[in-house]
Amino acid sequence: MIRLRNLREEAGKTQAQIAEKLKISRQVYSNYENEINQPPLQLLIAMADYFQCSLDYLLGRSDDLDNVTVLPDYACNETLSAEERTLLKEFRQLSKTDQQTLIEYGCFLKDKHKL
Repeated sequence: MIRLRNLREEAGKTQAQIAEKLKISRQVYSNYENEINQPPLQLLIAMADYFQCSLDYLLGRSDDLDNVTVLPDYACNETLSAEERTLLKEFRQLSKTDQQTLIEYGCFLKDKHKL
């Protein structure tokens, strides 16, 4: 599951951090990333939920992050619009520095409209 590693790295997490969230050992998680073993369906669903992607994207059946339903900081199951999914997809492809710049610019725009 090559995408599993990419998603984890994009999230800036270690294997141990992801394994803890999924309630499995780091070695078991590593085996999934390295395609030594395949996770059971319930764990695949938990992974897709954690990384905010569809099962098809996680399994490499689609290059589209469709079916993203929530962002990690949201407390509700709000469905993202097509524009929000596009923005999220583009954001994830930026370097960490560029991501921070974009966040700061978004805050600037929000504050500008408060004046």
